[in-house]
Amino acid sequence: MRTSEQQIRKHKFAGEDMQETPSQPPVMPLSEFLPALFRALDGEGVHFCVLRNYEGFPAYNAGRDVDFLIRASDLPLIIRTLRSIRGIRIVGYSERSYVASVFLEGISSTPKSRALQVDFDLSLTWKGLVYLPGEAVLQAAIPRPAGNSTFFVPSPVHEAITSLLTSLIIGGSLKEKYFPQVQRTFASKRYGVIAALSPQFGAKTATRLADAVIGGDREKVHGCVRALRTSLVLHNLVRSPFRSALAVVRHYASEIAIRYSPKTLETVCILSPGNCDETTIIEALMPILQFSAVTVEKRYFWPQLSLWRDPSERNAYADREAGTRESLLVSMAKIVRWMLGEWISQLQKNLTLRVVEGHSYDLIIGEEWLCYGIPKWFARLVGRLLPTPDLWILLDQAAEGMQSRNHEVLSAQTLRQLEACRSFVKTRNRYVILGVGKPAASVTEDAYSAIIDMLVQRTDRRLKNRF
Repeated sequence: MRTSEQQIRKHKFAGEDMQETPSQPPVMPLSEFLPALFRALDGEGVHFCVLRNYEGFPAYNAGRDVDFLIRASDLPLIIRTLRSIRGIRIVGYSERSYVASVFLEGISSTPKSRALQVDFDLSLTWKGLVYLPGEAVLQAAIPRPAGNSTFFVPSPVHEAITSLLTSLIIGGSLKEKYFPQVQRTFASKRYGVIAALSPQFGAKTATRLADAVIGGDREKVHGCVRALRTSLVLHNLVRSPFRSALAVVRHYASEIAIRYSPKTLETVCILSPGNCDETTIIEALMPILQFSAVTVEKRYFWPQLSLWRDPSERNAYADREAGTRESLLVSMAKIVRWMLGEWISQLQKNLTLRVVEGHSYDLIIGEEWLCYGIPKWFARLVGRLLPTPDLWILLDQAAEGMQSRNHEVLSAQTLRQLEACRSFVKTRNRYVILGVGKPAASVTEDAYSAIIDMLVQRTDRRLKNRF
């Protein structure tokens, strides 16, 4: 549904209307958020443990995110608990059969960031098959203080096993970051490690892995991967063939839904119709948007085509190539190839926030495409078939402001181009018009606020559908 005029006015910041630069919105330090979360989960009776990278809690997080192990049945309660913590907002949510990832805005875990990724592991599995029972890990969890609260961590044996197998059996790789501690635990608690691994892998495979880790031979450890996977499959099929087969089917169904769903991509196009420096705004946005999705990436509107951004070069190209049938067919073929690539890129494996840098001559409006000899009917068809960004941010400045700053008179063609951009953006489902007659820091904060509001609203709809 198209954004209402009231909503547009809310986000329309004209230079003459807002003279003060808004300060950075308040963010909760990690040292406050984690104890608040631990207390809230404990108050709701949620049984959890933090799997790794907790040594610096609550002030410092050694990892990119925070990894919890929970019961799958507690997930709806945890989401409600997160939404009840004052000052934070959920800006992203992604769920697989074994993990739910939540992205929280309003938390400062690094100097420039304002968001934090929290992963809730629902099970410890490979292809749907359990390699370490989650309930056993939760029951053996050890309390640990964090400020004025307490959280739980796995027992040394369980932590060593999860730190090793999370990368080894799933990805076939060995994380050197965790290996020294894993090696020490395997050496000091060898029989406990073998006893914990044997029910899922068998005593022979468990002993082989434990001795390879204790010996520190990375090649032998990597050589255990095939045996681990084979033993895990065979033990599960022998004990409960139907349940194991169903678990594998559910795993792959979940992965297919994630890998081939456009819901894992959020796209924001920051558009400049004139001499606005959108590159500076985007470069300032990238560090403060990190952790609001698994991947935050910057792209140009035309990532695969050689449509130059210098008008003189475009005119030179037009003078050289216009009217040549071969060049016209080549240009149209490139556009079709790029358009197909854009649709394929919509299918993301992980939740991605894409910030696109655009200019007025990137749009299929006015006469811009005619300088390439592209027929109007073809340009309009491409415009209808292209995937559209979820949010358009137009960096707009009054013509008078541009003239006074640049000490030049804008041509009639440039003025028409500016108005065409405004008219185009106002036809989009969701757009924000930001005046740029203010300091760049102020415009950056306005753009950030618009992006976060869009992410919050889209995530709220998904959570309502899920829970």
